[in-house]
Amino acid sequence: MKRTYSGLIIFTLLFLPGGSIQTFAAHFIFGPDQTVINGRGNASAVKPGDTIYLTSSAWQFVLLRSLHGTATQPILVQNFGGPVLFSNGNYGIKFDTCSYIRCIGTAAAGSYGFIISAVSAGVAIQGLSTCIEIAGIEVYNATWSGIVAKTDPDCSFLSTRGHYVMRNISIHDNYLHEIANEGMYLGHSYFSGYTIHCNGKDTLVYPHLVRGLNVCNNRVENTGWDGIQVSSADSACYVNNNSVFHDSQAEVFAQMSGFLLGGGSSCNCFSNLIKDGKGDGIDELGQGGNYIYNNLIVNPGKNFPGPGQKHGIYVGTQTPAPGRGYNLVFNTIVSPLANGIDFRNTGAVNSMASDNIITNPGGEYIKTASGTTLSQQDNLLLPDISEIKFINPSIGNYDLQPTSPAVNKGSPLTGFPLNTDFAGRSRPWPVKYDIGAFECHDSSLLAVEEKTIAPDFTIIHCYYKSGYLYISLSLTEKKILSAELYTMQGKQILTICNSPEGPGTIEFDKFVGELENACYICIFHFSDSSVSRKMYIISLK
Repeated sequence: MKRTYSGLIIFTLLFLPGGSIQTFAAHFIFGPDQTVINGRGNASAVKPGDTIYLTSSAWQFVLLRSLHGTATQPILVQNFGGPVLFSNGNYGIKFDTCSYIRCIGTAAAGSYGFIISAVSAGVAIQGLSTCIEIAGIEVYNATWSGIVAKTDPDCSFLSTRGHYVMRNISIHDNYLHEIANEGMYLGHSYFSGYTIHCNGKDTLVYPHLVRGLNVCNNRVENTGWDGIQVSSADSACYVNNNSVFHDSQAEVFAQMSGFLLGGGSSCNCFSNLIKDGKGDGIDELGQGGNYIYNNLIVNPGKNFPGPGQKHGIYVGTQTPAPGRGYNLVFNTIVSPLANGIDFRNTGAVNSMASDNIITNPGGEYIKTASGTTLSQQDNLLLPDISEIKFINPSIGNYDLQPTSPAVNKGSPLTGFPLNTDFAGRSRPWPVKYDIGAFECHDSSLLAVEEKTIAPDFTIIHCYYKSGYLYISLSLTEKKILSAELYTMQGKQILTICNSPEGPGTIEFDKFVGELENACYICIFHFSDSSVSRKMYIISLK
């Protein structure tokens, strides 16, 4: 391997402000005969900002060791010339003592740049590695986990809590299926400590924390154990927009859920789909202070023939961090084997189950253990799925019809900015919140009566000129936080966020490009209410 600047290998000049040359960014190509790529050996010339290409071929595995980018110039690892096929190794791709690496498989739509099969673990982030991004990878037929990210404590004690923190792990847009244990095993599950034998004696060790974890847009199917397990991730943890199907097929006790938010974790878990698993939809065993919201959970535990109950969302008996609780809000839970929500945590404070749809449970809608405190409000609890008026649940469409009893019946939550729904659409729409994971955006909901607010709210003029929309209002006392403009068919045109203060005349102006003369709906959002107004907008030459 040599550093080169010709042929298929391209180099790029990077410039500092003012035009001075900073450094070269080079591309290095490795083939399947180089299964160890070592920053202190055959890859010593790789610098921050460079790219490592793995050639399209059949590989057994690749070990990336002692490679270090920077926050502004990460090292990029990609496939070259087509997909890379890894198989029959202990792992497919492993990171050891690496930092600031982006491992991104690129391929045509619907396929993946790195394809890993017949391994123990598909991707392993270990050896004190940190700041790693994983995307564009398919893993199947793994005998352990699809993706694992943790460094187990050993007798060096370098990876114990207080000595090392794994930071900024991003795992997105991957496909994991036919996995014997966890689809993902992220962070150590023994947050409260465990014993290892060192220097002739037993020693209690505490595994490292994970701070900065993003798990999004992944598809996980047919796992033996939990679909996605996150533990010891105590801050900046987000698990969102993932799909998990058919979890917990091995039916192993305490390893049965679509998502497991394990010991020491505090993760916002939102806009995920969990469907047709044998375990609970979501197990919450972390330290609280987080939100579980906008999740669609369908048939959790329904296919489990064994003993024990499986629920939509389960909150266990762990000890939360002082003063913390669990927030279970705006979820849609359909046909759980047992309870919709099973809440057993007696140490949590300020916990709430709000604005959830729960239908056709095998047990109770919301079950609370003796000694627990769980605030409940505005939940829609109905025995018959047809009463909810989903659009078409028979084909998996759990969006709401405009006549659903969930529409416009939700409540805004203090201190929690709920801006989008499961499908990524704006909330509230057009004025009020809907209960459950979906916010109905049917255009018929715009046909609302004109509303007034006390003491006065008048539109002085509204016109379009030279690509700009101008709105002038007469306002008393109120403060407008934002305004949104929609066509009469329900298409959002723009959002204005000027936050003008009353009283008196205030004005909005916003560049909108080309706009037709027509009648529109404008939604004005205030701190304590929202108001819709029809406006006919004309163009002034």
